[in-house]
Amino acid sequence: MRTHFRLKMQCLLLAGTLALSACGGGDDAGLGASKAAQVGAAAGAPASQPAPLAPAAPVAADKTIKKTVKPVELQDTVQPVNYRLWFRPNPDLSAFDGRADVEIQVRKSVNHIEIAGHRIKFLSGKIILQPGNIQLIATPQDDGDFYQLRPPSGQIPAGNYSLHMEWTGIINFKTYDDPATQTGGSCGDDPYPGCSAAEGVFRVDLKATDGTTSGAILTQGESNLARQWFPGWDEPAFRPTYEVSAEVPQNWRVVSNAAELPPVPVDSGYKRVSFEKTPPMPSYLLFFGGGMFDTLEDDFASPLPDRKGLHLRIFTPPGMRDWAVPAMQQTKQALDYYYRYTGIPLPLTKFDTVAANDAFKAQKDLNFGGMENWGAILEFADDILPAPGTTMSDYGVTVLTHEAAHQWFGDLVTLDWWDDVWMNESFATFFENKTKILFFPDRFSWVDEVRTKYAVMSRDLRSTAFPIQPNFNDWASNDFVLSASAFTYDKGGIVLKTIENYLGENVMRKGLQSYLTDYSFGNVTPKRLWKELSKASGEPMEAIGDSYVRQTGVPLISLDTQCDLTSNQTIVTLKQQPYPSQNQYPGIQWTVPLTLAFGDGLMKRKTVALADTQMQVRLNGCSGVVADPSGLDYYVVNYGDNAWSQLLAQSRSFTDPVLLTNLQMEAKMLVNSGLANPSRATTIGSIMPPTVTARQLMTVTPQAQTVRPVLRFQGKLKPRSQTE
Repeated sequence: MRTHFRLKMQCLLLAGTLALSACGGGDDAGLGASKAAQVGAAAGAPASQPAPLAPAAPVAADKTIKKTVKPVELQDTVQPVNYRLWFRPNPDLSAFDGRADVEIQVRKSVNHIEIAGHRIKFLSGKIILQPGNIQLIATPQDDGDFYQLRPPSGQIPAGNYSLHMEWTGIINFKTYDDPATQTGGSCGDDPYPGCSAAEGVFRVDLKATDGTTSGAILTQGESNLARQWFPGWDEPAFRPTYEVSAEVPQNWRVVSNAAELPPVPVDSGYKRVSFEKTPPMPSYLLFFGGGMFDTLEDDFASPLPDRKGLHLRIFTPPGMRDWAVPAMQQTKQALDYYYRYTGIPLPLTKFDTVAANDAFKAQKDLNFGGMENWGAILEFADDILPAPGTTMSDYGVTVLTHEAAHQWFGDLVTLDWWDDVWMNESFATFFENKTKILFFPDRFSWVDEVRTKYAVMSRDLRSTAFPIQPNFNDWASNDFVLSASAFTYDKGGIVLKTIENYLGENVMRKGLQSYLTDYSFGNVTPKRLWKELSKASGEPMEAIGDSYVRQTGVPLISLDTQCDLTSNQTIVTLKQQPYPSQNQYPGIQWTVPLTLAFGDGLMKRKTVALADTQMQVRLNGCSGVVADPSGLDYYVVNYGDNAWSQLLAQSRSFTDPVLLTNLQMEAKMLVNSGLANPSRATTIGSIMPPTVTARQLMTVTPQAQTVRPVLRFQGKLKPRSQTE
């Protein structure tokens, strides 16, 4: 998911091809030609389009892997298997009727079935359990948005059942009667404060190129908003299949996660539309859209040996079909990249993108800019449909590949609970960055990427910082807001890049491919991710990963050197402590994945994991040493006097503006914190590579911080065990 309201923080894209480290800690030779190309791109030189990524070799799934997790709020004794979901909006698109037949498994005898529902009204006498024709009573619970469906007496024995439910619900975004004064209109009989948000089923008024408008409906299920559309099991631990159908106006085009079946006319100018069964997936990814859309269609040819492609469509407001051509091209590029990177085809026959607009958007809290519904991504036309003769915005460029990444990271494998939403969003941020340097190198700046890192670090040292992976407890159990902000997206993406720099791109890719294969159609936890990366690398990834995602703050690394003439080696002394911060619960100690550059021209590499408060490393030859040569690792290095002097003696090696910008911003940060002499920032600030202007290098003030989406929790969110 991506927020729509963002302030530009330069390019939010982490390096896709800047892998400088070797796995295992050995000394490496030179950087190779790819780094030279990156330096040229950073300096503004034209970059050639790289060759397509070679498809990953197939990986066999480990059939002993446990893919499931226990639900946090709902019973684990009742499991939904398949939904047959039907709904019909009323003519003015303010409310809808819904019903479902749900195949469920009752694993042991229970006296009730617990489900989630919000702002829906069950129809009396219309909740029936088969076999047995048992009428259930919906009893609301005090704790959150939950109902107990109870038989009049007795127990519900273990077994397989069909649960029938009927209800009415509210369509959010009913327009004002008088848009000019924003008066009139309501959210039905329940003027809930969130009724103007894009939640559950909501209305937009599509604006055509000729200025006319027409009502349409869309859905939004993340995080627990699907319960406004249909009652059920809206936790990520549950992955039923869905067969969606709806009765809508005859002139509507419709879209959902699976392929559409032939429509059937019904009454009063309506038609019944139905869709094939979806893959198993959590309810927050279920989607329906309907309105007077135009469509642009194409086909994607899979680069994998099975050659199973996808039919592609982009749904646009009326008259904007041709505006979708750039988005279609980028969608094909993104799918090709992810198919090649993962080696895993999507379990779909079609892939749709809905690019909606809204004539009254200024009056409404859209709250997000893109949503990764499996096979039916929701975007907004303002972002991804540039007018003919114009180019797509930087945000549009990134949001398309961000949501495409989620089709694997979030959809194919799904987080276990919402405090691990970073396992969706950090990966999508990490990959949107890789694809931008591949597809739009002229829009990418490595120097700006370093600035992004320091902007995130600045946020991470404030009292308002929270971990990438918080554990929900009282402070996060409010009914509505957890701000994902700089941490879930941006810090998480930088930490993943730090890990990739340490492991190497090939090892990281191998580990992630195994991770996706082993947990396909299942739930992932941080421990499961770290285990897969450790299996691929032999490195202590749980210690490294947990130390970064479960703590706030920034590691401060002290680095000093001395030359051992008896062995012609540089002895590097490394120490760590938390960078001084205003954190309420600051990080204490990390396992820091460090990359050291040394030797002539700083061209050799050694990777080490600093787990203790200090360690020593020996490097061949006596030379200057720099930590984080990519400029993209998540730690700050304070060089001792000898190490700094030795490094400055090799300043002619600072031909990479990315490395130099990182050293300059690092020195400025240390000086401003009183941790280094002011001369350090002055000295390093005076150095400038010949290919870059002083203005490009010295403008190092972090940009305004990105405003990220909020995740709205309508029921109390419970903390859960962090053991898996």
